[in-house]
Amino acid sequence: MRLSEIIEPIKHDLEAFEREFKNLLKSDIFLIDKVVQYIVSHRGKRLRPILVLLTSRLNGAFSSMSSDGHTADASSARRLKAAAILELLHTATLVHDDVVDDSDRRRGFPTVNSIWKNKISVLMGDYLFSKALLGMLHMGDVKVFGIISTTAERMSQGELLQMERSHDFWMEEDIYFRLIADKTASLLAAACQLGALAGGQSEAQVGAMRDFGEYLGLSFQIRDDLLDLLGVEKNTGKPIGNDIRENKITLPLLHALKQAEKKEAKRVIKLVRRGNGRRQSSENMREIVSFIEQNGGITYAIQTAERFAGRAIALLEPYDDSTVKRALGNLIRFITARDN
Repeated sequence: MRLSEIIEPIKHDLEAFEREFKNLLKSDIFLIDKVVQYIVSHRGKRLRPILVLLTSRLNGAFSSMSSDGHTADASSARRLKAAAILELLHTATLVHDDVVDDSDRRRGFPTVNSIWKNKISVLMGDYLFSKALLGMLHMGDVKVFGIISTTAERMSQGELLQMERSHDFWMEEDIYFRLIADKTASLLAAACQLGALAGGQSEAQVGAMRDFGEYLGLSFQIRDDLLDLLGVEKNTGKPIGNDIRENKITLPLLHALKQAEKKEAKRVIKLVRRGNGRRQSSENMREIVSFIEQNGGITYAIQTAERFAGRAIALLEPYDDSTVKRALGNLIRFITARDN
């Protein structure tokens, strides 16, 4: 199933979100508007706003629409603001990540730092963070501040932990899972929390949606690990083997190293390190991927991603059947099978 079909129940919400997002980014400074226009024109799948909007609708309330398709009630304004805040935070972290990683491509296009250099990129990331803070202020809910503050802390910790352990090919799995939970899953968890909060759900439901987003985020990141090895560059928008080139630890490689004989594992680690800071040769990448496959890394990662996806699906069971619940279930399946 395509993402465009999954989001059909919230199509009008997403159109309204785009207006809200662009409105929040308005500035009277030409340089800011120029960079913002570039960022918006090369947007991603909008997964986090989609999660905010879908989880906010889980209780089945759909507002009436005005004749031009705009959402009409106060709760709709709240969910749109929450979705925009999450996307601002996400976009800010991407801009900063590209500076930290010295990346020159994202989603198949030049990164902000490759066009405007690091100084402007860092300041643009700060600008986006400030807009997220203003959005939270306008929502006027201390719970929103708590969710976003905790998420920002976790994401920073995840990035620093990744830097600290980037060459630790013998790390324990629980360290890896903490790393991806903080770095990636925390933001999806926050999206689901904010959606449940904006939808007026109970405290228990908000907590369940946090766990739903966390499991979904873990599955999402493990799928990313797999795409780094098995994906197609024109679909993923980044060079295949990019994580290996940067010596980032991925679950398929981590598991394969632990399953292989020590001597063989050490040989492959040397092969991985040989490509540090530059693109691995095709021959080296084929050898590394073959090693991972032969030692069960691919199968194990697929099974682990599916296990986390199953836990997310289980958290939807208490909700009544609806188009939104089915959309969330389809979104889980889309994430675990996507090719980009």
